[in-house]
Amino acid sequence: MTTTTMEQQEKDIKAVERVIKLMTKTGLFFGCVDGNYDDTERQFIDNFTARLSAVGPIDEVQDMLAHATDVHYTLDEIVAETRELLNGFDNLAERQTVALALYQFIDNVIKADGVEHPAEREAFVAWNKALAQDLADDTGN
Repeated sequence: MTTTTMEQQEKDIKAVERVIKLMTKTGLFFGCVDGNYDDTERQFIDNFTARLSAVGPIDEVQDMLAHATDVHYTLDEIVAETRELLNGFDNLAERQTVALALYQFIDNVIKADGVEHPAEREAFVAWNKALAQDLADDTGN
């Protein structure tokens, strides 16, 4: 295996780890934004991140999950980290694919407890609005 191939694989693994960390943090934000981190939300996030962590254990993710109710993330923090992550991808198609995965994940977290709280919906709309321009193509779509 060439050095370039190994470097690309390492870069890809780091990108996957960054996505997993952001998804975990984002899930925790949306799971807690209504003031009630429900057991079904906790289970959904735990199961989801466990499947994603098949690339290898990520201690930081386990720590976030263990302290889910002790640490409170802000929407601004989630948006900033999402932007940072998306800007690390080489092209718009990759950014849109990752953003779609995050969108679907957030939607599932919100629906996990069977109740869509106004605070969850408000934060989700704000998250979408904040990232819309970042994900628009050159024509504004």
